[in-house]
Amino acid sequence: MRFSALALSTAVALVGNLGIALGDCSFDEISLQTTPGFTITIDKEYKILEDTIAKVKYGLYCDSQPKGVDGVDKWFKVPVSSVGVRVPIASGFLEALGHRDALTAADSPGNLTNICLDASKIKSLDSDEQANVEVVFSSDAASDGDKSVRLPTDDSLSPLQKAEWIKFVAAFFNDEKSSDSLFSSISDAYNCHWSNLQNVAQQPHAYWIQYADNNGEPSYNIIDSSYQKSLLAGAGATNDTSKALDDSSDLTKFQNAIKDADFVIDQTNLTEYGKRATEWYSKFGYSDPQNSGVSFLLSRNIWRTDKYTSKSGVSNFPEFGYVRPDLVLQDIISVIEPTYDAGHTRRWMLWLGGTNEDTVAIDADNYDCSSPWISSVTKCTARSDFTGSDPDTSDSSEKPDDSDKDNSGSGSSGRTGKIVGGVVGAFVFVVLGIVGLHYFNRHRRNARIQALRQSDFGGEGINLHDARRFS
Repeated sequence: MRFSALALSTAVALVGNLGIALGDCSFDEISLQTTPGFTITIDKEYKILEDTIAKVKYGLYCDSQPKGVDGVDKWFKVPVSSVGVRVPIASGFLEALGHRDALTAADSPGNLTNICLDASKIKSLDSDEQANVEVVFSSDAASDGDKSVRLPTDDSLSPLQKAEWIKFVAAFFNDEKSSDSLFSSISDAYNCHWSNLQNVAQQPHAYWIQYADNNGEPSYNIIDSSYQKSLLAGAGATNDTSKALDDSSDLTKFQNAIKDADFVIDQTNLTEYGKRATEWYSKFGYSDPQNSGVSFLLSRNIWRTDKYTSKSGVSNFPEFGYVRPDLVLQDIISVIEPTYDAGHTRRWMLWLGGTNEDTVAIDADNYDCSSPWISSVTKCTARSDFTGSDPDTSDSSEKPDDSDKDNSGSGSSGRTGKIVGGVVGAFVFVVLGIVGLHYFNRHRRNARIQALRQSDFGGEGINLHDARRFS
């Protein structure tokens, strides 16, 4: 009897140790680098994720649900193996963590842009499919009853705050250490590039803007949310968002508020694909942009974040961009200060200044599922020598030559255009002056010769007093 009891206790210990070794029930304590809007509390039998924004507490356990724990709104057994998503950022987090196979249902499967997902396994997240998933990541903590878990979808958080929610998602897979390591690399790269751009001598003006139709009433907005403001500041740009309008329906005031911009980044919902540049000019009331005298219109520095898309045209930015703020920042820097890292390949920034829309469909040529760039961070080298791109440097790498448009300002910022325009204008003035002087002297000489000839042949000629005109 003693032998049986000893054998049983030894077996239980071995199984327990095996479970810990496999990571089935290991709770790794990690710290948060920002104030992302959630906390993680670790206990030996469970962990508590508190969404401090929505004021919801989620309890996560491995074996059996703990009893006597107060204040927990929902319990989940972890690690989970089947996940539903109603927000694209959740798919991006799963991809970056290496848990793409856990995604089995989505609110709109056709709107997911990750080419590495097995489309045959992803079902529509209707009421029947909810029963087959263990957790649903949503924008609303109450969307799917006890299975729904909220993720942030607005832009009130800074880029790093929003990206740190990868640790929140990782907790459902007991994968906190991996998420902590990845986020630290992302944060280091983001902060490094940010610091490198803070010595720009001539800071450009840039605005993030949006047009909306509110029940037939136009609305023009300068976006000053934390997410957008942080990215523009990190790229070395400045602006006066205090000009944000009380009356967003006033087009004239809006145009006056952004007329000092060298760049604008637009997030309007444009639908006329292939003609979105024309649609944009129309919505914002610019009927003759090349004669407007506005810097960003003359240089056509109008940008968006939907260059990377699915084959059906769905933007990848909400899915992958929010996960990698360091790459988004590099994209914006490459637009505003193109000489900072000439080798950077833009992923999301799309030039809308011309008639062509060079969107890129995500495929095996630009995304390797076996070695995805979303989970690979290139280290940034700190530098203090960068003071801005040279005035004569043009960023034409992704600006096609539109033969039907005036390209006088294409490829350079407004501040560059002003300098270059002044130099070119002065040069033209000097050349015209030289040419004019040449023809003037030639005319003077011919007139004098003609006058002398007329005098020699008894013509009327000119007197010496009049001849001073040609001296």
